[in-house]
Amino acid sequence: MGSSFCILNMSKRSRPVDLPGRPVDSTAPTVAVDLVAPPMIGDNDVASTAAIASSAVVESDDMKDIKPSSASGADVGSNREKFKKTIAVVENIHPPSPAGNRDRFRQSLMPMQVTCDLSSVSSDPGLRFSFQGIVLVVYPASNNPSRRHVLLGDGRGIVGLTVWNAHVQAFGFTSVGQLAMFTKVSLTMNNGTRGLALSKESNISFSVSNEHFAQIWWNSIIKTPAVPAIHFHDCKDNTVVNVAGILGNVTSEQKNVRSDSKELLQLQLVDRTGIVMVRSWNHGSSLFAHLVDSPVLIQRVRVTSFGGMKIAEMFDGTGSVIQPGDFAGAQDLIKFWSE
Repeated sequence: MGSSFCILNMSKRSRPVDLPGRPVDSTAPTVAVDLVAPPMIGDNDVASTAAIASSAVVESDDMKDIKPSSASGADVGSNREKFKKTIAVVENIHPPSPAGNRDRFRQSLMPMQVTCDLSSVSSDPGLRFSFQGIVLVVYPASNNPSRRHVLLGDGRGIVGLTVWNAHVQAFGFTSVGQLAMFTKVSLTMNNGTRGLALSKESNISFSVSNEHFAQIWWNSIIKTPAVPAIHFHDCKDNTVVNVAGILGNVTSEQKNVRSDSKELLQLQLVDRTGIVMVRSWNHGSSLFAHLVDSPVLIQRVRVTSFGGMKIAEMFDGTGSVIQPGDFAGAQDLIKFWSE
């Protein structure tokens, strides 16, 4: 974030200067002012810039020899003072920053970390970058060619990514909630929607570090209070929240998913403000059948929409945590259910 300024360049010219009230002398030196707009400079150029400005203030010997007449002496002296003040302003436009505060500010404007909303990624073709995100959803694998689609999130957004061939087996139910790290990823655009694509040189690894901001976001969700039903239906899709209520009903049905039969579990959580529908493709009904008419807290569910209705979708593996009975607000739910 440099500053543009003008340098006043003094040089002798052969053309005479016609001063008011003074005869024209063809041998007198002239002062020409050239406005030069240099490129943006950094802190390393401040010393040289100050030297240029300081040298411009020094009057030449020829200027000292000019003896203005009484009619024009005030005007010439006034112009000289204005000239000196202008140089002083130029010298103060870009003050030095020995502590490096300006450089740190400029570095903060550059995207040091790509987030899942992909807002800071340039759309330049051929751009490759590294990317990290928490694995949220792992879809079933497909063949010919071997591929699998996954959803990644970091608290700032959720983005989908398709992995191919050898990387397909790296993702499963056990990878949900882990921090996946990708290298040499490129940006894609499809109907105005940004996405990610892997290249042949891309590498995938998983990190167990809890210091990454995405991992901190994932671990902090379970510490937030449960969202009431009336507020749950106002949440945006792909938001990760906690839900709680009396488990009023448990149902399951068989669905055909890519020629495979899978069980779809559906739960109804009831509180004082409404009903939250919870579903899962990988949890059995036997896990919740004995909890009917009891308070249940489900930590970390993803908000989705189906048929115009908001639905809480449970994460696979250890992504969603089930807390029956003893949690904040459980006694109020029991009192509500007995009224």
